[in-house]
Amino acid sequence: MTERAPNNDGLVTYRRDGHVGFITLNRPEKRNALDIAVWNAVDRAIEMAEQDPDARVFVLDGAGKSFCAGLDLSPTNEIIPLITGSSGATQKIAFYREVRRLQAIHTRLERLTRPTIAAIHGHCLGAGLELVLCCDFRLCSADATFALPEATLAIITDVGGLQRLPKVVGPGHAREIAFTGRRFNAEYARRINLVNEVYPDKETLDQKALETALEIAGNPPLAVQGAKDVFLYNEEVPLDQAQDFNAARSSMIMPSEDMLEAMAAYMQKRKGNFKGA
Repeated sequence: MTERAPNNDGLVTYRRDGHVGFITLNRPEKRNALDIAVWNAVDRAIEMAEQDPDARVFVLDGAGKSFCAGLDLSPTNEIIPLITGSSGATQKIAFYREVRRLQAIHTRLERLTRPTIAAIHGHCLGAGLELVLCCDFRLCSADATFALPEATLAIITDVGGLQRLPKVVGPGHAREIAFTGRRFNAEYARRINLVNEVYPDKETLDQKALETALEIAGNPPLAVQGAKDVFLYNEEVPLDQAQDFNAARSSMIMPSEDMLEAMAAYMQKRKGNFKGA
């Protein structure tokens, strides 16, 4: 197992086991609530993940009793004065710039060049839900609780949830979640396709997330990463342009050593040994 050092006093850690990288929110005493320091640590962990050449898939999870309780509302969070301070032009500009910076961190997670799996347990609220929406798909334990509670606090969800949630659960469910601010459970999350699977407990969740990550990591990485590129591009352009990019991206990796190995492994009824070349 390869270990990477924790960053920013261990608020978020990155480590890799084989070809699977783990980005872990590590503030359990606060249920991994997000403040500026944690967001900055997330950003650095994403950088570490992106720069790790041996990682083929990433799992985003949280230490302790919850994945993430959302925004840390304590006075020590540096964004709180920007929310509650005097309502002048300077305050508004500073808040706008900080939100845009935080949005960019979420987008950076979304655009990691390799697949990402969110493993969710306990609370997944507010900005925590917005964070997992940046992953390619989500798994959770039966105790998971979800919400976008911002409307009940007289603020607007603003670090990407209102853009990403409708693409995952559809516009009707997304609006209901955002407008009511109500909490909902794991089974409802699965019913609206927010999560792919619900597992009975965190131990099983961690095991299944790892198994799924290993399954992805065992496939030829050039093909998997190419598919992710196409999925991301699909969201930006019309169908014909997306298909043109799909054809171009496909041609980039053919032929490859991995393709020849995949064909040989299929014919010989064995597992392929893929190198990303």
